Amino acid sequence: MAPRKQLARKRAKDLLVAGGVRYPPVPVEALAALVNAEIRYEPFAGELSGMVHRKSDGTAVIGVNGLHSNTRQRFTIAHELAHLLLHQNEEFHVDENSPIGFRSELSSKAVDANEIEANQFAAALLMPAALVEAEIAKLPRNINSEQAIARLSEIFQVSEQAMTFRLSGLRIIG
Repeated sequence: MAPRKQLARKRAKDLLVAGGVRYPPVPVEALAALVNAEIRYEPFAGELSGMVHRKSDGTAVIGVNGLHSNTRQRFTIAHELAHLLLHQNEEFHVDENSPIGFRSELSSKAVDANEIEANQFAAALLMPAALVEAEIAKLPRNINSEQAIARLSEIFQVSEQAMTFRLSGLRIIG
C-alpha cells in the first residue's frame, strides 16, 4: 500500500483547525486531549519512543518516553496521534525507534506506509506550512540558513533535524 501523504497532511490540518491553532508552538498535548487521548510519560527502556493504545470506550492512551528530550517527546506525541487518527484498525501500536532520526532498517528505506504517513502528519501538525512561512517572513534578512533553522526550531519547539526535513519538504531549502 502506498503512503497516503496528502490524507496525513489534511488530517493534521483538520486537527489544527479544530484546536484553533494560529501560532507556534503547536499545543500538541491540548490537541491530543481534543481527540480523547491521554498522554502518559514513562521512562521506557531502550529506544522505545512511544506507543498508542486505543481503548474500547473511544479514548486512547499515548505513552511517551519521559527520558527523551522535549522536542522528541513532542514529535512522538504528534506521530502517535497520526497512528490514532489514520490507522484506526490498530488497537495498539509501538514505535521502538525514534519516529525521526534513529530509524529502523525498514523505516529508513521508506517502505512502511503507516510510518511514512505518521511522519508526514507529525511534521504537518507541529510545523504547519502557513505558520512556518509566516515565521520565516519575520526573520532578519541577514540571517544564514543554520541560524534560521535554529531559530525556527526554537519557535516551533522541534529539533533542528525535524525543522530541516520540514523546510526541505516544503521546498524552502534544497
